[in-house]
Amino acid sequence: MENLGPLNFLRIPLSNLWDAPNIRQRIEQADAEFGPRMLRWYCRYDAETRLAMRTQLQWAVQNPTYDFQNILVRVKTSNEDILFYFTYLLQLTEQAECPTEA
Repeated sequence: MENLGPLNFLRIPLSNLWDAPNIRQRIEQADAEFGPRMLRWYCRYDAETRLAMRTQLQWAVQNPTYDFQNILVRVKTSNEDILFYFTYLLQLTEQAECPTEA
């Protein structure tokens, strides 16, 4: 598998696509609980991981020609829908207030 160096943290949100390959449709048709559920998922990670993930999501949104499908095996979601998902996550996480770690 390709060594992605600083992009390794994109594997975390991409792994959600194994169970939800139709992520654009899920986001567009989401109920009121979808955003809070995604925030709870995001907040499970420590502050350092969240920062790395957000930094890489920012990079991803700024580099739409990168082939994000190849970062993680068995991801069937189109690159366009992956970018839609990354943009959604980035907007959600930039406003996130996760509980502080004890």
